[in-house]
Amino acid sequence: MRMLRVWLGQAARSRTLPVVAVFGAISVLLLWLARGGDAYGSNLALNLGSEFVGTLVVIFALTPIIRRAERGRVREHRHLDFGWYIGRVRSAGLSIRILHTFSRLLLPPHDQRFLAAAADLLRRGGTARILLMHPDSVAAAQRTAELAGRGDVAIESRRNLQALDAFERGLDPGLRHRFEVRLYATSASLQVYCWDDRLLASFLPLGRLSGDHAQLEVSEDSPLGGFVTERFEELWDRSMPVDDYWRTTVTIAGDAEQRSYTARFLLVGEQFYLADPEVVAHIARAGAATVRAVLHDAPERSFRVAVLADGDEESAEVQSRYLEKYDHPETVFVRLG
Repeated sequence: MRMLRVWLGQAARSRTLPVVAVFGAISVLLLWLARGGDAYGSNLALNLGSEFVGTLVVIFALTPIIRRAERGRVREHRHLDFGWYIGRVRSAGLSIRILHTFSRLLLPPHDQRFLAAAADLLRRGGTARILLMHPDSVAAAQRTAELAGRGDVAIESRRNLQALDAFERGLDPGLRHRFEVRLYATSASLQVYCWDDRLLASFLPLGRLSGDHAQLEVSEDSPLGGFVTERFEELWDRSMPVDDYWRTTVTIAGDAEQRSYTARFLLVGEQFYLADPEVVAHIARAGAATVRAVLHDAPERSFRVAVLADGDEESAEVQSRYLEKYDHPETVFVRLG
């Protein structure tokens, strides 16, 4: 039943159903006009029988051959047309997947139309998986250098993540499990835009954005499509959930109190900073007692904590970087050292 609903939805959006309805009405009309002819019933049965035989031959003999040829066919696009891809998202019935360092699809003027189409897909029972490059990774800095001034991967990836975070928070709670965002930190050298069993793929060129480069449209069942899909799944399995980019779990322990918090954080080089009023309040309650912190992701290491003094150079830099990451200001930070 789900596949039938998916087909009907795709047919309606592609104007297939109106065409079928028109020709169906014409056929019924012609049969009705011919009802008074000689041997109407036997002639009708003979013609319908021959048509059914021809249909079976097409379905079971020719269709598999055509499908195999279509799967292996590679169609080249001169560039990545985001409006065209949004149209494919609107017609998708099962899933979309995106792999990119950062995507202009998530920036004006395309972002609102794409996110609206993605939301419609989720409401139809489909899924969306988006895999972007971690903005704080070495790979992001390397790709920025390769672009030679054409874009900053860290900045643009953060903008993408802010847009996706706002989109996810605006979804109905029952739809959020169908929408996933993850971050990878290795050099993929590949960009992929999938819808159902079709995809656009391109390698990352030097000195140019991949969207301005030639795109190859193939089926996932083709050799090239299978390679691209396998690469996507490998990166997905080794990537981190986007929630770990926004928040980290930390345990703050003093002489009389120990408690765990899920806090917003910032990583500058090897230095961790936390931005959470409850953590600051915990430190304040400890007074002169020694307070230490343990990160959930690095339980083997214990940090000393200190509240940054507002107005100094370090605090100003942290505030600026925090604003870039979360797109809203914060003034009080805790340094883990």
